[in-house]
Amino acid sequence: MYRKQIFNILKILVSLILLFFIFSRIDLAAFISHVHQANPWWLLTALAMMMVGVVMRAWRWRILLTSIGVIISLKELTIIYFIGFLFNNVLPSGIGGDAVRIMELNRYSQRATDATTSVLVDRFLGLSALQAIGTVALLFNWQAVPPQVAYFTVIIFGCGLVGGFLLIHRPLYLALQARLSVVRRLTKIKVIGKLFESFQSYPLAALGRAYVVSLLFNLSLIAMNISIGLALGAQASLIQYAIFVPITSIVLLVPISFAGLGMREGTYIQLFQAVGVPPEIALAMSLLVYTIGNLCTGLIGGIIYLSRSVKELGL
Repeated sequence: MYRKQIFNILKILVSLILLFFIFSRIDLAAFISHVHQANPWWLLTALAMMMVGVVMRAWRWRILLTSIGVIISLKELTIIYFIGFLFNNVLPSGIGGDAVRIMELNRYSQRATDATTSVLVDRFLGLSALQAIGTVALLFNWQAVPPQVAYFTVIIFGCGLVGGFLLIHRPLYLALQARLSVVRRLTKIKVIGKLFESFQSYPLAALGRAYVVSLLFNLSLIAMNISIGLALGAQASLIQYAIFVPITSIVLLVPISFAGLGMREGTYIQLFQAVGVPPEIALAMSLLVYTIGNLCTGLIGGIIYLSRSVKELGL
């Protein structure tokens, strides 16, 4: 636990350094002006999209759990998701949001393995569906983004496609594991090994339904970003949003900053500035995405967590 606390302190420091560097390179007055003039109705729309997205994620999780005999209401899973956001995005604790979701789920299932596998599969399906949306958007207009961004999108989608096929095709997975040392080394990594084993527990029909819900959730995530962009007057196309949001999600997998702060902002500036959006607007977009998509959900989770703790204590 002590090592995790040190790691969290280091992540906060990285975020502060990155944000300081970013703010030192923009027109601060223009940034404040853009934020001040943001259209509140579009921001409320983004907030609504965020709320819809959390329910969709809980719905996807429920499909997976139901398929292995763990029955929990959509309402309760939505509450657990909000509590997970609290620990992931608001509190600099040594406990991650996924770990909290697993602990909360263990209230309803004594099979700890079910809790762990469902969270891993849930996370993978979400990322995979988001990359698929980005690739489809790219097919409509390859020229909408810089070539390196287009190639990166295709490569990431291709890797996810191959990985997904291996996850659901156990005979091929076992054959490659036996014959290729690189596959054996990868599966020895704890998270990757668990993910491969986890997928074998779920019927293909359930994985398919969960994937469809993932597509709907990620469309709401992209819609939230578009709403924030419209609130700030960002001149970017729907296709560009559909390609850039998945790339940002991949960058945020690198766990070197707190709640992605600094990493997210730098990525938004690099991507949107490449298609003509001023860096001050791109920065404002990224911070509002964090505020609405992460901070607001975390604060809601905090209220739920506090009220639940008070009830359990009988106060």
